[in-house]
Amino acid sequence: MAVSPRLLAALAIGFAPGCLHVHGDVAHPDHKPPARADGFASLKPGESIVARPASEPKPIADTPAAPKLATVEPDPLVPPPESVLTVKAEPGPFPLPGVAPLPEPPLLAAMRAYVENRPEDAIRHLEKLDKPNQDFALAVMPVLARGAAMNLSAPDPQEAGHLADQLSGAAAKLEAKAALRVEKVAFCRKIGGFGKFEPWPQAQPYRPGDLARLYVEVRNLGCQAAADGYVTRAVTLLEVRDAKGQLVEQVDPADYRQRVQVVRFQHDERSQSPVRDYFQPYQIRIPPQVGVYTVTVEVRDPLTGRAARSQAAEFRVAGP
Repeated sequence: MAVSPRLLAALAIGFAPGCLHVHGDVAHPDHKPPARADGFASLKPGESIVARPASEPKPIADTPAAPKLATVEPDPLVPPPESVLTVKAEPGPFPLPGVAPLPEPPLLAAMRAYVENRPEDAIRHLEKLDKPNQDFALAVMPVLARGAAMNLSAPDPQEAGHLADQLSGAAAKLEAKAALRVEKVAFCRKIGGFGKFEPWPQAQPYRPGDLARLYVEVRNLGCQAAADGYVTRAVTLLEVRDAKGQLVEQVDPADYRQRVQVVRFQHDERSQSPVRDYFQPYQIRIPPQVGVYTVTVEVRDPLTGRAARSQAAEFRVAGP
């Protein structure tokens, strides 16, 4: 009676101890599995599968720890040999020689000496300036020193007057060289002196042929010393123009029979003291034609050659 291979395999498994579940197809009897290196191939039928080590463990001798070597850090300033850079050495800055302090300006040194009660040294420092500058500094320095030390909120009247005189003297030296100015030109009813006049009403026109009074005030006019005092010289030019800007003829003050387009006045005035406040009164004959007119005044200083021209002053002429 023939027995199939499948039946023989089932009978062999039935006699094996324990339960073994096989999944998949059963290998053919002629098929030999490959040899295994883990020892399962040497098991005989009926032997239990017990895991055992291949060999007995051997005790491991304690190995002494290797000594730690000191770590050497590379010098950060020295690059490694493979990255050596070539740097061109530059010379360092040369030390500067000692610089002597600059000398004080002459005016500052003179003022310091004057405040420290050393007037001779102050004069010596001012000798470095021009003569006009020396005179001006000598006139102003005492005023600055005394004015800074006194109580200007409630000054002593005598001392304040002395300072005012010193300032006036210094200012007078500059006025003769300052720009000449025609300070004021005004039509007036009456003229009584410097700054004293009664203005002509602005809305009131003149009549043809009227005689208008003109007040002219001048600043910074030169004054020259003379044998008997002082002399002040000035040349004044007056011109009248109509509404179209055309010159209107005037009577010549040097010869009343003549008529000129620009009236010229020459002044040589003598005084016992220098003149600071200068003015002159003039008279203008009103044109016969009705209209709007202007008068312009030019003042010249023959001593210095300076000249100044005023703004045009307007006046109106109405019919009778």
